[in-house]
Amino acid sequence: MKIGKNNFIVQWQLHNEKALEFLTMEYGEYLLSIIKKHLFTLPHLQKACLIDTVMTIWKYAECFEGENEFENWAGSVARYRCLEFLRIHQKEATIAWLIEKEIAEEKEVMISCLSPAEQDLFEKFYESENEKYLKETEKDVSDYNIYDLLNRIDTDIAEYEKASMTAEEKEQIFLHLQTKLQQGRRRFSFRRYFESFYRKAAPVNC
Repeated sequence: MKIGKNNFIVQWQLHNEKALEFLTMEYGEYLLSIIKKHLFTLPHLQKACLIDTVMTIWKYAECFEGENEFENWAGSVARYRCLEFLRIHQKEATIAWLIEKEIAEEKEVMISCLSPAEQDLFEKFYESENEKYLKETEKDVSDYNIYDLLNRIDTDIAEYEKASMTAEEKEQIFLHLQTKLQQGRRRFSFRRYFESFYRKAAPVNC
C-alpha cells in the first residue's frame, strides 16, 4: 500500500511501518527545524533528538486527536522533547545559563494557550521524572497523558525556518528508526520469554 497524506494518519495509527517511512521523509525537515531552534546550544544532540521525537510520535499515535492538525501536534511533541533534552543535558552546554533561560521561556510559551487546570497538569508531568508515580498518586493525572495534553498547545508552523535534509540523511534516520523498532520487538518477544522461563524451570542433572 502506498502511503500519502490522504491515508497517512490512519496507517500511522495502525502502526504500518510504511507510515513511519512517510513520517520521516515528509515531516523530518519540519521537525528538525524546531529542534535546531531549541537545541542550538546542543548541536551535537539535534539528530538524536530528531530520532527520539519521531519514535515518540510513532509510539503515542493514539494520543493524537483527529480534529487537530497533525503538523501542530507533531511540532508540539518536538518542542516538548527538546525541553526534555535541555533538562537532561543541561550540564553539557558551554552556556548553561542560556539553557536555563531557554527552558523557562519555552515552557511559558507552550503553556500560555492552556487553561489554568491544563497548565497545572503540564507542570506536574514536566516536573516529575516518573510518570508512573504520577499516575499512582494524582487522580486528575491518571486518565491523562502529556501527549494528549500537547493537542491543546498551538505550534506556529510559520515560526520555524525550514531545515534542509538530503534524501540520504532521511534514509539514514529511517533505517535507524527501523533498527530501534526491531530491537523493541526482540526485547518483548513472548516466545523468547517462555523459552527462557522453561529453561530455568527445567531440572538440572548433576
